This record gives sequence, structure tokens and C-alpha cells, in this order.
Amino acid sequence: MSRADMQLLGRDLTTQAAALAAGELSSVELVGQVLAAIDASQPAVNSYIAVDADAALAAASASDQRRARGQAGALEGLPVAVKDNIDVAGVRTTAGMGTRRDAPPASADSPSVAALRGAGAILVGKLNMHEAAMGADNDNPFYGACHNPHRPGYTPGGSSGGSGAAVAAGLCAAALGTDTMGSVRIPASYCGVVGLKPSWGAVSTRGTVALCRRLDHIGPLARSARDLRVLLDTIAGFDPDCAQSRAIGFVPAATGSLRIGVVDFGDAAQVDADVQAAFEDGVQVLAALGHRPLVLPGPAFTSGQARRAGLLMCEAELLVEHAEAWAGDRSRFSPLLAKLMGWAEGKSAAELAAASQLVDRAQVQLQQWLAQCDVLAMPTAPQRAFAFGTPVPANQADLTAYANMAGNPALSLPLPVPAGELPVGMQLVGRIGDEYTLVALAEAFQRAVSWQPAVPAACNQWWPR
Repeated sequence: MSRADMQLLGRDLTTQAAALAAGELSSVELVGQVLAAIDASQPAVNSYIAVDADAALAAASASDQRRARGQAGALEGLPVAVKDNIDVAGVRTTAGMGTRRDAPPASADSPSVAALRGAGAILVGKLNMHEAAMGADNDNPFYGACHNPHRPGYTPGGSSGGSGAAVAAGLCAAALGTDTMGSVRIPASYCGVVGLKPSWGAVSTRGTVALCRRLDHIGPLARSARDLRVLLDTIAGFDPDCAQSRAIGFVPAATGSLRIGVVDFGDAAQVDADVQAAFEDGVQVLAALGHRPLVLPGPAFTSGQARRAGLLMCEAELLVEHAEAWAGDRSRFSPLLAKLMGWAEGKSAAELAAASQLVDRAQVQLQQWLAQCDVLAMPTAPQRAFAFGTPVPANQADLTAYANMAGNPALSLPLPVPAGELPVGMQLVGRIGDEYTLVALAEAFQRAVSWQPAVPAACNQWWPR
């Protein structure tokens, strides 16, 4: 087995890019180390569904040649990976489903993948995910559970669990995930990395297996907030062939003191006490940076109501997206997914319309909060990662779903926690087009707490040396 430098692979994308630019190593060397780490990690973490080592090394060699000719792109030579519901040309898109195990390979890259390649990034593989993106624990019955690299036997979150786990464990410099009600931000929170859900429509979702077109987003995960700038710059853009695409006018990052809205959820959100304490400490860091926390009133209806309405919309759309497979052998769906889809099958059009109206109310609620502040801050998830085999918390997406329902940008960044503790995330939500204000605020936070990305200590158990 080849060697991999844990310190190098634990650095953020920005640092790895600088090392490549300085000639400290080649893309072939970097990608080779990542492939060795992936190979060693699979029995323990299982973050990848598919890896094409030969194609990745060939692409890395071509990247090194471009750099030698002075033609390096913004992501030149950096190894990235993609959630397996996003198309990569020549690779099967499983969406984590048994029904798609024998699907033909994708004929073309999705726009976001094409943009990564165009910037010089090296696609190393497709990432594990919750079946059909319909869940948040990534205990996949067809491709195996993906484990949290901080603690084996624990969820990395979902549905983009493989994306969060791979980034945290140094198994790619950055990853793409999809986020329908929190599926980029929840894994970012559980795995101790940064995840961004851009404004709805800012990144084309063409070439993905849909969960709910009104709520679906593609977003990047990385090891530090500063990495998000180049990633967002690369993948964002209007796509005239995508009905969900919008020409979002990104606003320059705000300067000066910001009003940070902190919603008083009381006991309604059921945030664990340790998560709430870490979040409150994080708010104090923002205050020390000169920003002004403002307490905002709780929602007019419980977060869980909105989340359940969003779930019905997802379940109903699954019936359309997977209609052919659903009409065939239903044993190829997991019992849980079949139960969810069967439940939606029994709902009326009026019930679906009522769910859509409740999602509208959640959108208005978020808009009302943001009318009183510049940025909202709240815990990303009400809990830390939990062990497989224990009850899955129903409220995981209660605080993340608002931003999907309103289409606003939202970012999760890790909060400082004592060594050995599982990560906790803080969510920042901004107005549509305010991505760069969120990124700048997250960068300032990470500088203030001296954030240093690193591969989790638990990875020492399998790391190749």
C-alpha cells in the first residue's frame, strides 16, 4: 500500500493549491496519496461508492502538463469528489439506490462537475450517500454505512454523508453534495467541516437525481471557509437548460458591524444542551469581532411542522422521479424508503397543496427574521452525530430546512470543541445573493478561533504509512 501524508491531506484546499503552485509536489503525487488514503479508508469509513484511480492519475498527469505550460486553472490539480446523485460522464449515477445499481453510465457531466473539470480539478470518485437522498444518517442498505471519521460506528450525517466524511478524513480536497433540507450542512456539522448551500438556482441542478425540485440545491464542502470562495466562483452560473436555474446577482461581502439575528426557539427546537452551549460560545466570538447579536422571536409555528411538510413534497416527487422502478420490483427499494413512498402514494392532491402552503409560511418566516437583521445564526443541527443502531432524531433538519424553503444561502461552520468530542456546527443564513458575506463572516470566525483543519485522530487506526 502506498504512503499518504496525513498532515498534507488534512490541510485545506487553499493550502494544497499553494503547495502545487509552488512546485512542492505534483498533482500526480497529491492524487496518488489521496487514492492510497481512500483505499485504506474504505473498510473503516466507506465514503466512496466508486473510484477510478487510473482516470484520476491520467487527469493529474495532464494537469501537471498544463501547469508546466502556464495554463493552470483556479482548481488546477486538486482532487475533488462528487456525491453519487450528480452525473459524472462515464460513471454510473446510483443515487445510493439498489434500483440504479445497473443503470447505464452518465453520458455527460452535470454542469457543476463540468465546471470543476474546466477549472483543472481532478475527479477521484463518487461518494456514498443516503438512499435516494431521503434521509440524514447515510446507513445505506445497498452500498454500506458510511462512518463518521471522528468516531467509527457513528453517522456522518446525510444525505451527503460520504461528502462530509471524505472531506473531513482528507480523502479529497473538496466535495460536492446536494442539500434539500440540510443535506450539505448536516454532514458538515457532524463531520467538523464547512458546507455551503448557495441561493436556490445559483448552481444548476441539471444532471442530478432529483429529490424535490423546489428544495434541491448543489453545494460544496471543504475543510475551511476560505476554500468556499473559489469553489462557489467555479460552480455558480445561470444554466438556460435547467428550469431551476436563476441568474443570481451575488453581492460583495458586507464590511463593518453586522446585526446577527439569534432566534429564540425556546424548547421547541429541542436543541441538546451541549450543542446550545457551544453555539452560544460561538455567538460570543461573533460579538467579540464587533458584530451585534439580536434576539429574535421564535417561529409562529414549530420547525417540525415545516420539516414534515417538506418531507411530503419529497416523498411525492420520489414517486415521479422513480416511477418506472416503483412500478416494477419494489423489493429493490429499502423497506424504509418503500414505506415513505407508499405513504405519499396515499395522500391527496389537496394534502400536497397544503404542504406546499406550509412551506410558503416557512419561507415568509425566514424572510421576516432577515428583515430585522443582516445574518441569522443558529445551531446547524440540534444534536451531534449519533451512533448507528440508535433512534434517528426526527428533528435533524428542523433548523436547516428554512433556508431550503426560502431559497436563501446558508453555511455551516464547525465550532471549537474540546479534543475527543464530536463536532458541532453553527449555521449562518443570509439574504439571497449574500453568499460572500456568509463566507467572509465564517472566515473571520475561523481566524478568531485559530481554526486549523486536520484529519481526525481516529483516522490513525487505518491511515496508510
